[in-house]
Amino acid sequence: MLYLPINRSWLFSPTAQRTYFASALLTLAFIATLLGVRMAMVAVGTRVLIAPASAMIRTILYPEIAGVAVLWIGMWYFWFGFDSSHYLKKAVWFVLLGFLAPFGTLLYYFLVYRHLIATQSHEA
Repeated sequence: MLYLPINRSWLFSPTAQRTYFASALLTLAFIATLLGVRMAMVAVGTRVLIAPASAMIRTILYPEIAGVAVLWIGMWYFWFGFDSSHYLKKAVWFVLLGFLAPFGTLLYYFLVYRHLIATQSHEA
């Protein structure tokens, strides 16, 4: 089994927090881009994009996809190693993270990760 020694500072440092926040914003942009393009295609009545539009959308999607991947991987590492929730809550988050990405990943980031960060900063 592959074990990567991820320590607490990789997930909770100020740089990691900024990175995950930027990734969450990119994930929101990814969802908005996909929905916007799909709605525009339905409104126009086409099933495929023309080549220049397709190239432009792909260019926009590259950083958004990178943000989705960074957030998804980071939240999985947090879930595996540092989430001390009740096992039933962890089971629900497992389903959301695994099967409803990127929506589940965003929910987990804002409801669990950010909540833990906020409570730790108030305690310190």
